Amino acid sequence: MQHHFGHWFENGKVTFRVWAPKCKTLELETKTEPAFRTMERSEDGWFSITVDDIAHGDAYRFRINEEKSRPDPAAHWFESSVHQWNRAVDHGDFNWQSTDWKGIAKRDLIIYELHIGTFTEDGTFLSAIERLDELIELGITAIEILPVAQCPGRWNWGYDGVGLFAAQNTYGSPHDLKTFVDACHSKGLAVILDVVFNHLGPEGNYLSEFAPFFTNKRKTPWGDALNFDGQDCEHVRAFMSQCAVHWIEHYRFDGLRVDAVHFMFDDSDLPVSMTVTKAVDDYASTIDREVHLIGETNVRNASLTRGTSTHGTGFDAVWSDGMMHCALSIGQPGLDLCHRDHRGAKDLQIALQQGFLYENFPYERHDLGQRADLDSFVIGFQNHDTVGNHPLGLRIHQLASREFQMASAALYLLYPAIPMIFMGEEFACDDPFMFFVDFKDPWVREGVEKGRASEFPELNEKLGGLSPLDPQSFQKSKLRPFGDGDVEMRNWYRNLIELRKKMRACGLLDQANLTVDAEAENGLFVLRYEDQTNGKLTVAVRLGEPASTIDDSPIEFAESGSLIYDSRTEATNLDILNSNHTRIFLARR
Repeated sequence: MQHHFGHWFENGKVTFRVWAPKCKTLELETKTEPAFRTMERSEDGWFSITVDDIAHGDAYRFRINEEKSRPDPAAHWFESSVHQWNRAVDHGDFNWQSTDWKGIAKRDLIIYELHIGTFTEDGTFLSAIERLDELIELGITAIEILPVAQCPGRWNWGYDGVGLFAAQNTYGSPHDLKTFVDACHSKGLAVILDVVFNHLGPEGNYLSEFAPFFTNKRKTPWGDALNFDGQDCEHVRAFMSQCAVHWIEHYRFDGLRVDAVHFMFDDSDLPVSMTVTKAVDDYASTIDREVHLIGETNVRNASLTRGTSTHGTGFDAVWSDGMMHCALSIGQPGLDLCHRDHRGAKDLQIALQQGFLYENFPYERHDLGQRADLDSFVIGFQNHDTVGNHPLGLRIHQLASREFQMASAALYLLYPAIPMIFMGEEFACDDPFMFFVDFKDPWVREGVEKGRASEFPELNEKLGGLSPLDPQSFQKSKLRPFGDGDVEMRNWYRNLIELRKKMRACGLLDQANLTVDAEAENGLFVLRYEDQTNGKLTVAVRLGEPASTIDDSPIEFAESGSLIYDSRTEATNLDILNSNHTRIFLARR
């Protein structure tokens, strides 16, 4: 039997069910009824109770062994603190408007990664709706939001969640989140949610008091690993699988991006990541809309996209950051914000040809030139990590140059993989995106300070920067209006996205039509798409910085067809390419 975690409303009653084999007794406690109600315990440690006097929004929690009160391990809403009361949620109590929404095909995904708390001044689900039209005008087809699972404190990147089924209450209510998703769908935007199934945050994590959710036989960078292959692991696996389906079913997300799947340690014959994808596949087969599963590996891992059920193929795509870090090593020489080695132009040539540079875990370098399934990679040249891991939260145009950003944008927006833009990138936002948390526990706060200092010690020591615990780290990360940014940059991004859509629609921009040429010594990279029907599209990109070993003097480059876009409009000689310069040609048959 598949046990159901959490609570649900049915026929005017609400049932609560908790897996708590470590508890002798468990009692339901509510604010409206001061008495403790004993929950029935099964032999295998499941507690349950059904009541008829709790309504949507009422506060509740559980008392363990008549001693201490704790939040629901699968709560859908926290009233305030992660240490206190939850609120009951009736998911049937929302009137969806976009009932005919079918989603966006994987081939058509153009993703915009954003953080709800800093995307607008108010930092809420409802205020985020106000900025959707600018994303539509840009050409975005999907939003990927950083995790919204309940974290302690007022703000967080989202990777310290302790209420994995609950939306962050400082962003708004469950109703507000549904309103946001509904608004996105009404405007033609898919919404992908970043979820974390490899660890829980260090403050407010009470799962181990209920059941053996963790194991000390393995460690993640965040502490003990989750118990995915030890005694009673089937319940932990079911907990994560149900959580994944929960977001897609109740909030109608169009997909999930699963954080750091390589840290979901598991020696089972069927890894837990595949258990999660199968659960989502099974649910997706019952609805009439596209659902996408993306795994964060940052490298190629072919096993993650193998078939695991009759309904799907495991993960539909994985993050692949080889191209990004290779390009950054050109534009930001000497600045290493990755723990893998990337060697500039020569490595970028390999990554463009293959779609990746490293594979598997532990990481293995791969440079045999064999092209992977590019349609199953998500790529970009900035994301929350590459910006936020810099001590000052600086962006690519600040660390390299705006010309470098414009040139490199063409390289990934016109590549067959799924492109992803980080919020503010499209208008060269000068606001930083810094690492920020709001822990109260002194032990946790001390650990954050030490951990941040040790992440990239030389860089942190040299540049300093604000503490992640300083409220200014959050406030300074608020995204300004796009009208206060670089208008030329935004127009360039909009034009590239429009061209991508046209070339995808006609079938020309496809990996089957792609040839990659490069002169690494000159920083020249050329994508050529050609077929018998549509002709030829040429994307010529030249990247370089004075501090690099690349020759930055102009080089000759002539191409057949009409010049349709030029990133440096002041360049009049059509037979040369300058440093940090892109020209795009189209030859119709």
